[in-house]
Amino acid sequence: MSRVNRYEYQDWKGFGNRTKIGRKQIGLTKEKFAEMINRSENYVSELEIGNTSCSIHTLYQISKALKKTSDSLLYGDEKNMNNNDEYSNKEILLNIIDRCDEEELAVLKDLIIATYPNLNSIMKKRKGI
Repeated sequence: MSRVNRYEYQDWKGFGNRTKIGRKQIGLTKEKFAEMINRSENYVSELEIGNTSCSIHTLYQISKALKKTSDSLLYGDEKNMNNNDEYSNKEILLNIIDRCDEEELAVLKDLIIATYPNLNSIMKKRKGI
């Protein structure tokens, strides 16, 4: 009786899909995400389509970057498995807020309060006006 792959994790396509969804939920590009986990953009592409696995160290880095538990990435989290390819700005912000602890929320609040009075000039600069 063979024990090959009996205990080895096999759902790399599911893991990759959950990683991609998590990345998009918080508005990260593949390039920025790859930088955050200290891997190449090509590696992230291969991981997200399920063509490669990852080490425990990389799993930790992914979990930390996405602010998701390794269990939810490996096995799924039904409440956050909305598989939209595109998220609205509001959905991205809400997903980020949902993943923050109280200290991180305080920093985000301070950033928004500091930026809000200049919002119109920032918007004009983005439009090239």
